[in-house]
Amino acid sequence: MFQDIKRICEEPTDEDKEWFPELAGSDWLEAVHFAMHNFKDESFISQYLSPRLMREFKFFSILDDDRKNFVEVSAIHDEMGYRQIREKLAAQYNLSNLEPNIQVYNVDVRGDRSLTLQHVPHNRIPLDKGHEEVLKHLYRLWGFDVILEEVKESGRREILGTCPKREPYNASI
Repeated sequence: MFQDIKRICEEPTDEDKEWFPELAGSDWLEAVHFAMHNFKDESFISQYLSPRLMREFKFFSILDDDRKNFVEVSAIHDEMGYRQIREKLAAQYNLSNLEPNIQVYNVDVRGDRSLTLQHVPHNRIPLDKGHEEVLKHLYRLWGFDVILEEVKESGRREILGTCPKREPYNASI
């Protein structure tokens, strides 16, 4: 991609001028330094992945929806697919998409001092089974009951686990 930035700066095509008007014809070394200092992996891809590179590497995007029994090619390296491919590839490097979204939902300071955490799944991806060990560790740190809930697409909450274990408990809240 850095070589492509140099190419866009030194020998821009009409397509490059359309996609990168501020880059086309500029000083390539300054452009590369600016990119290196100001963009993380995902934002670098979002900003600088060119249609030429997508064509050269024959990029495409696959949609694997767990609710369907097939996978779908959702975008290819053409006019309609460039932006989508760029977004999908950048999203793979976005750390917030790779880590589970778990937030402190409630701390019962006036009652039993239990700590309730909520997990909001990204693309319906469930938590790893290792969440039980995380609950144990949080329990050791907190010193009081820890409850982990998951927020379903419907908005309903379901208890994934507790520490110490509560047997039996109603998983549906």
